Amino acid sequence: MRIVIYGAGGIGSSVGGNLGRTGHDVVLIGRPGHVRAINEHGLRLITPSATHTVRLTAVTSPEQIDFRPDDVVFLCVKGQNTEEALGDLSTATRDIPIFCFQNGVRNEEIVAGYFPRVYGVMIRAGAVFLTDGEVMSRRDPPGSLVIGRYPQGTDLLTEEVAGELRSGGYSVTVTPDILPYKWGKLVTNVANAVRAITDTTGEEVDSISRAVRQELRDLLTKAGIRWVSLAGPPGERPATTSVSPADPEAQSSTWQSLTRRHGSVETEFLNGEVVRLARKLGERAPINEVLVRVCQEMAANREPPGKYTPTQLRELLGV
Repeated sequence: MRIVIYGAGGIGSSVGGNLGRTGHDVVLIGRPGHVRAINEHGLRLITPSATHTVRLTAVTSPEQIDFRPDDVVFLCVKGQNTEEALGDLSTATRDIPIFCFQNGVRNEEIVAGYFPRVYGVMIRAGAVFLTDGEVMSRRDPPGSLVIGRYPQGTDLLTEEVAGELRSGGYSVTVTPDILPYKWGKLVTNVANAVRAITDTTGEEVDSISRAVRQELRDLLTKAGIRWVSLAGPPGERPATTSVSPADPEAQSSTWQSLTRRHGSVETEFLNGEVVRLARKLGERAPINEVLVRVCQEMAANREPPGKYTPTQLRELLGV
């Protein structure tokens, strides 16, 4: 099995690096600067226990790959880039299994409009990508995953991919019902915007994060949507790995996107999902609406994290 990782950012490079250093056949698709650095010097993979230089094939477009029958794609782009990535991928190959290593709950639905074999992945694996050619994998072992077919079910390929990831150091749970895990991860991820906007951690923002998450929880209850808490009791949560942070100040992917000033963030596919769910129910999600607006404005203006203090953000949100 060859694994094509489309989206060599934090998660994509971390997964690719950990698989590559354990002998798997991996191809990365990423941005030109990152690809150039990897091809010239290898991928510098920093883990809590060691730093590795991993030699991987890296390209900037799917059209540069001669796809094989046994290839699989790990889609690791941010939600706002999913449509563009699929458009490019569909010009290079028409039938390939896609595993969505993405936050949010809408990417699998989008992928299903392009490719027939779609799999959802809930990923817990801290990764930091701020410098071309380098990624930090903050967990040792590198993380835990839950995998299943979309919208439901499992198959032989699910188990085969799970085996590949386990041999790369990951804890993997296979489930026939992946979406509740994705919703559960979303409950956690909607607070990413708070940290990115304020560049603050701890008690100063905890109350804001709780309000953001509670708004989603209330809507999930009203909609009758089942979700699996990442902090729930044994048997109701995915398997976890021990965490040994290489950098205690590492931030969420939203914070990293603002720091890298790429001009976009995935907030529309996180907090925006709360807003869409509220509209379906004939309601509003005012807290998440403001977070979407503020994050998108900051990204468009290339503003770094920390535009508002926690006090200022509380006033904007009315919490």
